[in-house]
Amino acid sequence: MFEKTTNVRSLVFATLLFALILAAAGVLMQTVNVMLLILAGLLFGVFVNGVSGWLEKHSPLPYTASYLIVVFTMLIVGGLGVYYLGSQTVQRAGQLGSELQSAVEKATDQLKEIGITEKSLKDSFEPQKMISDQGKSALMGLLSGMRSIGGAITAAFVILFVGLYAAYEPSLYRTGILKLVPMPKRDRAAEVLAQLNDALSGWIVGRLMSMTLVGVLTSIGLGVLGVPLPVTLGVLAALLTFIPNFGPLLAALPQMMLALNVGSDTVIYVVVFNLALQGIESYLITPMIQRHEVTLPPILTIAAQLLMGLVVGVVGIMMAAPLVVVIMVLVQMLYVEDRLGDPNPGDLTTS
Repeated sequence: MFEKTTNVRSLVFATLLFALILAAAGVLMQTVNVMLLILAGLLFGVFVNGVSGWLEKHSPLPYTASYLIVVFTMLIVGGLGVYYLGSQTVQRAGQLGSELQSAVEKATDQLKEIGITEKSLKDSFEPQKMISDQGKSALMGLLSGMRSIGGAITAAFVILFVGLYAAYEPSLYRTGILKLVPMPKRDRAAEVLAQLNDALSGWIVGRLMSMTLVGVLTSIGLGVLGVPLPVTLGVLAALLTFIPNFGPLLAALPQMMLALNVGSDTVIYVVVFNLALQGIESYLITPMIQRHEVTLPPILTIAAQLLMGLVVGVVGIMMAAPLVVVIMVLVQMLYVEDRLGDPNPGDLTTS
């Protein structure tokens, strides 16, 4: 009887321990998501602080006035941009839908040519069958999509306000961090914070310049090739260029879909154009920009993106590169220089 009671207690204890581990893992994942949002907000704050500091340096205005001018300018430009893109999206929604539908029809015709029968296509895409079999999953997908949109809006507001607060009075947060460091180490901690700010600023500048050039070149190239909506696709390519390595691949997919509506040859031209553009961006544009900005080892960046994407998701992929910048600065200054005592470690983050 005693042995049976002991076994029951052991089973209950093991079950409770397993549940506690799962709960802790869930809390940890949510904590990682929150910290990545905070990091994104700090990146935005570094950008606003850098622009405000530049305006302060090149004008008689104090920092507060420069900050307010920069923030109001960004809000006005951002509002106008959202309004313009929204109106363009509404106006071109029908055109985009018809273009995509036509592309799907052409793809269907090409599938028929390679041996897939019309009957199999009809059976595979029969509307009644799809509705009856997948209606529930479609509804769940719609609800999930609405939750995702709500989460994205919430995340955008978090990033916005964290960045604005951090940029408005950066010395307050800098002093607060330094207060947590022992007195003999505060000067070194201040150097580390200054280097982190410079490295992240350089990374942001490099990304913005690459995004702008890729967006302009994509719009021009797709316009020359006759692909529909070249400006819209260029803006999308510019935004996705923020994500190193994987962003250009995602940007190429809608380009090829719309190019299919023009012709099979155009799809090949679009693929070749994207490969050429990526070559120019990787071996010409980026090295020229990073000559005075931030250089990240491609293998380390890709590994971080894969790991963060697996653990966190899309946000992890987006924030992997700046996180690598932070880690590299900390490793260089706190481990290579301070711990190993390397007098000439080189700069791991700038070329």
